Amino acid sequence: MIIIIFIYLSFFLDFLVWPIPSEASTGALITASEQSNLLKKTGLVLVFSLNLLFYLAPLGIAVINIFGQDFQSIGMRQVTGLIISITGRYISLLGSYSLRKNSAESLKTSAIFKFSRNPISLGMHFTILGLVLFFNIWYLWIGFIFYLLNIHFKILIEEKFLAEKFGPDYIKYLNKTPRYL
Repeated sequence: MIIIIFIYLSFFLDFLVWPIPSEASTGALITASEQSNLLKKTGLVLVFSLNLLFYLAPLGIAVINIFGQDFQSIGMRQVTGLIISITGRYISLLGSYSLRKNSAESLKTSAIFKFSRNPISLGMHFTILGLVLFFNIWYLWIGFIFYLLNIHFKILIEEKFLAEKFGPDYIKYLNKTPRYL
């Protein structure tokens, strides 16, 4: 359970210390919405809130288990889940580091970005999949599917922005590098 808390502490680096701006972040999408479009803004906030609730659920379960001292034996499924989560954090942090090394004004196509156009999101997918597998609770599986759909649609928005920003260079990159794996 302590490892799960450390996994969540590593998110601190991604989200608060070294955030990477995105045209498809909830804040950017709300800001880009017309002021009069309250329904769209409310929907964005609702989707964000549900994703955040799902995203933090494994942390809450881990903390409750630690304070409740409900330590169950760790089986192969839990070990596999932790390995997947830790691998996911590594991929995500490697993608973040690689992206920060270059200027935001240049298209990043080297290092881990040679293998995936979205290594940070891919790493997050693995991290959350590992946590869901670790706990294996039905509502976490439903939340994981909801999370995947939400992030996928945000990636589509980001890809459209990048195609407009970088033009033919991005289209060439898009055609030779997979979105995830």
